[in-house]
Amino acid sequence: MDLDNFDGYIFDLDGTLIDSSNAWHRVDNIFLSSYGFETPDDYDREIAGMGFDLAAEYTINRFKLDRTVNEVINEWNDIVRDIFATEISLFDGADEYLRCLKSNGKKLSVATVNNLELTIPVLENNNVLDLFDDITTASEVERPKGFPDIYLKAAEKLGLLVSKCVVFEDILQGIEGAKKGGFKTVAVMCKNNIHYRDEMISLCDRYITSYNELIY
Repeated sequence: MDLDNFDGYIFDLDGTLIDSSNAWHRVDNIFLSSYGFETPDDYDREIAGMGFDLAAEYTINRFKLDRTVNEVINEWNDIVRDIFATEISLFDGADEYLRCLKSNGKKLSVATVNNLELTIPVLENNNVLDLFDDITTASEVERPKGFPDIYLKAAEKLGLLVSKCVVFEDILQGIEGAKKGGFKTVAVMCKNNIHYRDEMISLCDRYITSYNELIY
């Protein structure tokens, strides 16, 4: 698949553009330990692709927490806010690739399960916020990333047809959802998705292990 043939480039954030998996694992550990739980091995995978509301609801139900969805989200934000604003970096080559796309007149979008309170600071801290034409969050759509809703919304906000957009994702649910919407997809392979590597490679239209592969 020739990536030069698209007008719009829709990027997931966590694990796709930014190396934030350790940060979220820290949040999970801090949050759950405050209620007396260890973080289960499958927890990160279970909530991957969910928006904050669904992930909070899942967490409350799974651990029988006497908290509201908003209370859980606020606790997560309190833990992770400073980390995102100061510590999280783009993956190697991502900055240069984004700038190459922009210099060639391409439209760029972020489609993330994170809220704007986290998304904007991390993009600002990495000096790439101004490269994006729009940001779409999971709160703007009804269904999580196993469905195409967030990518369709992102394409609509860019003013582009699905056929003119490509989606970059690092989770299987994201690739599945984008494909259901008719998008071409690029799987960003990393250590955190190794457990479903073969499934992602078989489903996506192209895969990369580094953005440096796309820079020329």
